[in-house]
Amino acid sequence: MEIKIRSIENNDYEDIAKIYSYESVINQTSQLPHGNADFWKGFYGSKANGSIELVAECDGKPVAHLGILMSQAPRRRHAASFGIAVHPDYQGKGVGAALLEEMIRLADNWLDLLKLELTVFTDNKIAVELYKKYDFVIEGTSRYDTFKQGKYCDSYKMSRLHPRIRSVSQTSSGLDQ
Repeated sequence: MEIKIRSIENNDYEDIAKIYSYESVINQTSQLPHGNADFWKGFYGSKANGSIELVAECDGKPVAHLGILMSQAPRRRHAASFGIAVHPDYQGKGVGAALLEEMIRLADNWLDLLKLELTVFTDNKIAVELYKKYDFVIEGTSRYDTFKQGKYCDSYKMSRLHPRIRSVSQTSSGLDQ
């Protein structure tokens, strides 16, 4: 199966909405069900110039989506968060990994980002292991973080530091050395 990673195009939002229409997908996000194509187009479009959207394309159609939200706060411009969703039929087939690899390549080589951050539910073991494979670490647990399927769920805050600072202490004094 060939996976092509590319920037999102206007005609992709119907396929993106379909990906997020699956309960198994929406359960692993902080979004509400029933987001249509206009919602997804507006969600990232409303983030000003601080976002980049990628899709993974297989067989000529988008099967996964990744949005990078760069911080607009002056003192946090070195950091970005992201969200990712993969169509259930394509999970476990390298699609999410391909999107992560492209995001990391952009972050390290083009966007000058020192830190990539995300929130992932503690029960999403497959995703947590995937992120760890790409040098993300758990920074902490947010208890009762999100309400889903009638109950409150915990989430991990995870991050990946750029390789040039990964070996340096994560304290601000370590970066000054």
